[in-house]
Amino acid sequence: MHLFKSAFISSLFLIGSASAASSIKIENTWSPEAPPVVKVMAGYMTIHNLSDKDIKIQSAKSNLFNKVEIHLTQMKNGMMNMIKQENLNIKAKSHIELKPGGLHMMLMGKLKPVSKGSMIPVTLTFDNGEIISISLKVKNKNGNNQQMKCGPGKCGSM
Repeated sequence: MHLFKSAFISSLFLIGSASAASSIKIENTWSPEAPPVVKVMAGYMTIHNLSDKDIKIQSAKSNLFNKVEIHLTQMKNGMMNMIKQENLNIKAKSHIELKPGGLHMMLMGKLKPVSKGSMIPVTLTFDNGEIISISLKVKNKNGNNQQMKCGPGKCGSM
């Protein structure tokens, strides 16, 4: 009887662990270094939806920035524009890449200095109820010594 109780309790623990597994995997998180006076930074990553249902990012926040948004960089009439995305859909059993020149995270209103080698905490909330905390490692753009050159409404490499 004691063996039965132990097996039953163990099986409940395993069921609880399996249901707690995340259906989202986030990797390759980073942010390019920016000059200290710049109040806006970008965040990049790959988000994998391992589930059988589409998911959406409902919100993103960081305690180092006033606001975090998802933007799409798009060429329009010969000009590069950043267009705020109200939501970001990730198809079932698929992934989406946030990268320079495409979809990316905009970290706006920097509250504290952020330098190369530091980590930027970001919390993502998804419409399936999952809340995932990640860290963006601040590094040189593309792994070299380039810095970001930013002006009104635009950022690019020097």
